[in-house]
Amino acid sequence: MRNYTAFLALLLTGCLSAPAEQEPWQARVICDLGVKMGGCAVGDLLPEVPGDEIAVTTGDGLVVLVWAEGDGFKHEVIAALPGEAIQCAIGELDPTSPGAELVTVGKRVGGEDEPGQGVVLLHRRGKGGWESTELLSTEALVHGVAIGDADPLHAGNELVVGGFTNRAFVLRHMGDGLFDVEATVDTSAPIKGIAVGLRGAILAQDDGRLVEIVRRSGGFEPRTLFEGIDSLARVAATGDVVLFCGNSGHLRVWRKENVETLLTSGDRLRGAVLADLDPNRPGIEGATTGYDGFVRLVCGQNGSWVSSSAGPSLEGGFHCPSIGHDDGRMHHLAAGEVGQSGMCLVACGYSGRLILFSR
Repeated sequence: MRNYTAFLALLLTGCLSAPAEQEPWQARVICDLGVKMGGCAVGDLLPEVPGDEIAVTTGDGLVVLVWAEGDGFKHEVIAALPGEAIQCAIGELDPTSPGAELVTVGKRVGGEDEPGQGVVLLHRRGKGGWESTELLSTEALVHGVAIGDADPLHAGNELVVGGFTNRAFVLRHMGDGLFDVEATVDTSAPIKGIAVGLRGAILAQDDGRLVEIVRRSGGFEPRTLFEGIDSLARVAATGDVVLFCGNSGHLRVWRKENVETLLTSGDRLRGAVLADLDPNRPGIEGATTGYDGFVRLVCGQNGSWVSSSAGPSLEGGFHCPSIGHDDGRMHHLAAGEVGQSGMCLVACGYSGRLILFSR
């Protein structure tokens, strides 16, 4: 059995000491599977349970649901897949079904680095338990996934996925529980991360390009927002802001056609979140994590991002304080109102621990 006391002591040494009117961030291991976790997402998968739940994917093909119950957390394996599930997303895709839907992407069979087909799977609870339905099969690994309103010409949300076929796919619910590919967009490189925002969807590509795909009368068209050298891996977006990062360790923000570097890490970054992490202040905050194991807030002093958080001031008037640390590489970061804990961050990675950060 792991020494949780020692581990949490290490974890909490990085927590942020907030001003008197704010509670400090607290870190808690809520699920430990002992195997690499690839992705996590937060959303309302169990309508009868207060707050949101967390889904997490693992390197050995497990899809796990984690939810708050009383003072603790429980988890259940809802799918055991023959291939590695890299990332996941939760959102409303089928308006006729209660609660949100969970989508995972990865390999049909085998691990991420093995040759073979990629797959997109929809997971939802039926009368007899959790069911998994294949939505799309591709010639290579599917690595990025996002759910949101990427197509203003149609009501409701779309599912946007992409990976190592150098294509992005936009899928839409067609009724009667059926989904279809609405559009396919060719890209210049593999897609590692996807977010819905700006006027459509944003792709973080392996060739260092940040690309927006926008719905036009003839389909979706790509537009390059940023072009770098090193691979991009994670992205978050709102209607006017994009936060993105990757192998270079640079966390950058795109706003009004301009790009600023907010943070430079000594290792690869694998997390990009935009959310109202400080509800007592106007605007939104960001967060990131990566291979160095630290989870950091991204808080602006001016403009639309405002926070009372302390920390070293960086370019553009931003703070990037650390709120916690894991002793393994972090691979993904998500945000949501988990259980009764309010707005939280959840992080996962190579240690096999799912960590909840809450106030």
